[in-house]
Amino acid sequence: MRREAAAGYRRLAMEPAVREAPQVARVFSRLAVLEAEQAARIERDLPDLDVGTILAEEVMWAQPVRPARLIGSMSLDDALETARHNERGMRAIFEHIAATSPNEAVRIRALQFALAETRHLSTIEEVVAATRDGGKA
Repeated sequence: MRREAAAGYRRLAMEPAVREAPQVARVFSRLAVLEAEQAARIERDLPDLDVGTILAEEVMWAQPVRPARLIGSMSLDDALETARHNERGMRAIFEHIAATSPNEAVRIRALQFALAETRHLSTIEEVVAATRDGGKA
């Protein structure tokens, strides 16, 4: 899930509309790195976690549905909304794990990961606000 998120952020950073907004492209590139680092931490700290059984319908990195003629030409708003949607979904997964795991250590780590997703979402929200205020981020 985290590795898919890292790849998704790398793809978003390369979208033509995003590259025209360098501050957004930088945020997506940085989030790709953070997601890859988080994947490594999850593998280290929660090696027995069976993600396949946890909210399986939300685990995949969501891509917005776009008509075939628009593939490869996502708008900046679409890219930002995709990132927001995915961060909310990933946070929900970790919150679910924290609320349902019988293992206290797993619950604590899941809450820490949920907090990281909240930070990522805050970063995206700041970029959205700055972009709407004239591109100052």
